[in-house]
Amino acid sequence: MEQRDISVESSKAPEARFGSETFALVAAGLNGTIGVLTRIGFEQGATSASLAFWRCFGAFVLVFALCSRTQALRRQTAALASRWPRFACLSFLGIFCLYFFETKAFAQASIPLVSFLTYAAGGATIVLSALCLGERITWQKRAAFLVIVAGVGVMCFAEGGISGTVDGIVLALAGGCGYALFIFFSKWFRVGAGLPQLVWLFGFGSVFLSIPLMQEGFALPVGWQWLTLGALIVLPTIGGFYFTTRAVAHGQASKVQIIETSDPLFATTFGFLVFGDALSQTGVLGAAAIAAGLVIAVWQRRPRTGPCDAVQRQ
Repeated sequence: MEQRDISVESSKAPEARFGSETFALVAAGLNGTIGVLTRIGFEQGATSASLAFWRCFGAFVLVFALCSRTQALRRQTAALASRWPRFACLSFLGIFCLYFFETKAFAQASIPLVSFLTYAAGGATIVLSALCLGERITWQKRAAFLVIVAGVGVMCFAEGGISGTVDGIVLALAGGCGYALFIFFSKWFRVGAGLPQLVWLFGFGSVFLSIPLMQEGFALPVGWQWLTLGALIVLPTIGGFYFTTRAVAHGQASKVQIIETSDPLFATTFGFLVFGDALSQTGVLGAAAIAAGLVIAVWQRRPRTGPCDAVQRQ
């Protein structure tokens, strides 16, 4: 009997219809809600360690419950047990490193500096994808990444003072490199994409993030914090990671990293809609550069059709 790889789902219609670029763009948009929702959580009295743990643990409980409803998903989730070291590695890089180091960096460096360094570190994905995955670094990818990073830098630096210690800079780069390596190794390990994969990612992530929570002092969310956590669980945590892994599984890791570098553009938009945070004229130029970089990244030249192709379509 022929065995099927559980990491590849039977239907590829969504990928064929939308493309990995669309999934990466949706992931960037969902991840852009993190700043607004985290700010609301802080105003409600939550700490960074509690927000990080409960959003991850809540996502694990919800996805685990969904996978427990059908026999097919239960089998797929159980069959992934042999790959637990890979999921532990991915969870450490993509969940713990990003959440923990980035949050610690905010305490020792300004928000604009941390944001810029976190996304600029994504260049590691492009280099590793070329060296290890055989992906071509085309002029389109180079131009898109440089334009987007320049736009992120202009936007971040124009909106606040730039200051930070050496430790803050190192922590910000560590968080950015962790997420960049997560995207690369997701492609390298070929773990696939779907709800069963998220069960393992969020499960290990909850274990890792429980350590700083215990050091801070375990506490349950209260009042309106539950509503904020619910939004964090559904939008950037489950939604963001689902579409990121889907994009990586069916596209190039380097292009996914480039597109997701546009996260600050969406974060700024949500900040304006919720809090009324407006950009300066210089910040608007940075946002325009990010948008231009996105167009360069997702632009695909249609192949020219010759006489033979026209005859075949008749």
